[in-house]
Amino acid sequence: MDMKTYIEMGEEKARKQIELARFLGIRATTLRLAKSGKMGLPDAICIKLADYIEVNPLQVIAASNLVTEKDEERRKIFESCFTRAASVIFALAAVSTSAILSLKSNAYLIAITEQFVLC
Repeated sequence: MDMKTYIEMGEEKARKQIELARFLGIRATTLRLAKSGKMGLPDAICIKLADYIEVNPLQVIAASNLVTEKDEERRKIFESCFTRAASVIFALAAVSTSAILSLKSNAYLIAITEQFVLC
């Protein structure tokens, strides 16, 4: 996903862009610039946004860094955060629907998965 999508998710939850900006502790202008792809957001704000919209903070940080990163090698690193997370989520969904594992082992698997997703 891109930063615009994450910001739109936040705006939908907050009902207004200005309310999301207030919640994040930034100016609405800053939020508009990030949404338009003209600038990224600080990592701390990305984490706050991710927690608010209930997504992986690393993905929001990576999306924000992709807005401004010019170095192709670094861009690949940030992009890998999306593919790894998608792979792990797919695997987790497949395993969690299986009746073979108990609820306790599913909780353990989720904890392990969260550690793996952190690029």
